[in-house]
Amino acid sequence: MLVNRAGFPINLEVIYYSMILNKDSLIERIVRTKIGISELSRILHVSRTSIYNWFEQEYLSIEIVCKIGHAIGHDFANEFPEEFAKAENRIMADLITGNLDQQQHYDNSVQYWMSKYITLLEKHNDLLSQVSNQPGDIGIPGKMISGTKNTGQHFSPLTH
Repeated sequence: MLVNRAGFPINLEVIYYSMILNKDSLIERIVRTKIGISELSRILHVSRTSIYNWFEQEYLSIEIVCKIGHAIGHDFANEFPEEFAKAENRIMADLITGNLDQQQHYDNSVQYWMSKYITLLEKHNDLLSQVSNQPGDIGIPGKMISGTKNTGQHFSPLTH
């Protein structure tokens, strides 16, 4: 049995239903009538190569198709009604049965990454404090003046 990184079982049927057959490069043709590939890559924050690779794949994940559709202002549910209906049923079933991967939602949340950033910042400031307390301190540009709290005051030898 396959499991995801949080230890929940992966339903291969769900993965199958989450894929859309890119028949006759339909997705690419629709994209090219609405927007250039370079512009799409900027909107989606992916390389043009990634987009070209997506277009060459026989099957695309419904998530990628939705992202592309949102970026170009197109509803691909008109071209792939059966696939979107299956995906909607899967999502509703997950909501009803509570099979949503809470860890994945937490990992992607702003709170999670903000907490990670603050922890890293505190470790960085602790390291700077240790370095500044060593003999022969030469003054590190951008070093915090007081302790490990972020007061916004920085020491710079160029301004003192």
